[in-house]
Amino acid sequence: MFKNNHPLHFLKRYTLKKLLYILFTIAMSLIAMQAHSQKDTVINGQHYTLNPGGKRKGPPLDSTFVINNKKMKFYNTWLTAGAGVQQNLSYKRALGFAGGLDLNFHIQRQYFQLGTLITGEHFGFYNNYQFHAGYGKRFEDKDFHTAVFVGLTYSSGYGKVDSTQTYERPYKQPGIYVQGELVKKIAYDVGIGVSLFGDFNAEQSMIGARLVAYFSGAYKGKFNDQYRGK
Repeated sequence: MFKNNHPLHFLKRYTLKKLLYILFTIAMSLIAMQAHSQKDTVINGQHYTLNPGGKRKGPPLDSTFVINNKKMKFYNTWLTAGAGVQQNLSYKRALGFAGGLDLNFHIQRQYFQLGTLITGEHFGFYNNYQFHAGYGKRFEDKDFHTAVFVGLTYSSGYGKVDSTQTYERPYKQPGIYVQGELVKKIAYDVGIGVSLFGDFNAEQSMIGARLVAYFSGAYKGKFNDQYRGK
């Protein structure tokens, strides 16, 4: 590890920042392309895709299907939670800690997100608390889940006072955010993945990545013969 006064310390920090920017841009592009272009979940052997008129032909809101003798809901709520790193874009700081929780739900066929994010220089030391609400698009099948959200944020915390380099200056700021999720499923309703985010406001802006656990409310119970054909 380089010490702060080592001549290569700045180069190392610059390389980490550049690498995080590149990974963030590529991953968000891939997630957005997949969420926009791929087919929806197959229900009883039928794909739901764009019809010639340009309007999405979606399944009924109460649609269910069967995987491994389990009944699953097509439209469902899911929760992601996890921790990772963030890079502050407004101030010259090293990679810091980011932890968050997101509740994702649908109203009719539209998906929305409510969540919170805490960040700081390291785990156990937090100086920024953010709440966000947004609208998104989602794709999932039996192996993968992807989603992209954009929305508004409200951040509060403490900024550094230049003369003392301590966090004593309170702030409250509105902002905007973008977030993408890519999850590999262990079961249809449980998985592990990565959440990439960007948070932008007048006080400070940041990008980051979190390792997240994924829990879906798709499960409706065991399949039985009475369900067959419905």
